Amino acid sequence: MNLHTQMIMEEYQANLESFQIIRGIVVEKLHQFVKELGILTNSVEARVKTKKSLEGKLQLKGDKYHGLSDITDIVGARVVVFFSDHVDKFAAKLENTFNIDWENSVDKRKAMRIDQFGYTSLHYICSIPESLYHDPEHPLVNSFRFEVQLRTTLQHAWASIAHDTGYKSDIEVPSEYLRGLNRLAGLLELADENFAQIRNSIEDYRRRVKAVVADGDLSSVELNIDSYRAYLENGGFTKLTSRIATINNMEVEPISIRNFLKVFKTMGCITLKDLDDIVKNYGDLAYRFAIREFDGKDVDIITTATAPFMLCVVYLLSQGLGEGAVKLLLDSLHGERKSNARQAVRLAKIGISMGIVPTE
Repeated sequence: MNLHTQMIMEEYQANLESFQIIRGIVVEKLHQFVKELGILTNSVEARVKTKKSLEGKLQLKGDKYHGLSDITDIVGARVVVFFSDHVDKFAAKLENTFNIDWENSVDKRKAMRIDQFGYTSLHYICSIPESLYHDPEHPLVNSFRFEVQLRTTLQHAWASIAHDTGYKSDIEVPSEYLRGLNRLAGLLELADENFAQIRNSIEDYRRRVKAVVADGDLSSVELNIDSYRAYLENGGFTKLTSRIATINNMEVEPISIRNFLKVFKTMGCITLKDLDDIVKNYGDLAYRFAIREFDGKDVDIITTATAPFMLCVVYLLSQGLGEGAVKLLLDSLHGERKSNARQAVRLAKIGISMGIVPTE
């Protein structure tokens, strides 16, 4: 190790605590950005370059650096998101929070020639502003720079592939292999754009479904996971649930009722209107059935699944499908259990006593 490298390494060791502080601030802010933006990430990570790693870097490029402050990636962070437009949203957060060294930052997406593909992530060289952190005992926290890389999952995959194949190494890759790598990079770039476009289309569809459901025109809305969710958000089974809860002044515990979507489809619901018709036409019957089920019993809590379950039971029994259909309903919702058959018999008897089950 030459004297110049040794001096930088000693400076690194003396300021290691400051680098750890920088890392902590960066990680905290990056996770805060994720939460504020409401986006999914593949990974959010940051590290302080190890002594061994820094020594290796200085052995290769030591003459490039006058001192420790010239090395901008001792603290390095990487955020991998799923969609290309999320990179830009994250970038805006970075620019509004940290001091950006624009001269050394690079948007490799724009640096590529129009006939070139490859590694296209966004690299920022930043520093901590005093408005975000200031401690007289660690003044260099605001002076040392750090690097943040922003990538999509596919860009990250490309970087890993390129590194593993030696694409960016000093070893020359034969032209036929290089052409294959470039074609792959082009496909990944195209896929990145298409994923973002498809996601935007899906989000637009969900907004339109919510608007239609809110307007009450349900006959034109196919029953699927998005429309079902919108239906629940717009009231769904809320009135019936509240009505059933009054039987014993019961509390309502919220649970997921997504599994009822498959049940309603099995019952022949194709549009939201089909589902809504069941709620409207069988709601009173389901309430009266619930009275037989709960009245006078020591039950003080029901769940949000109670109302749709009662609706399904009275619908199946009124169609003359009997205890067999009720058992299949229980199997579908809770998995196959021996107790399902006994419960189906009991529920069918309630239906018979109420005159719900058609007589032959």
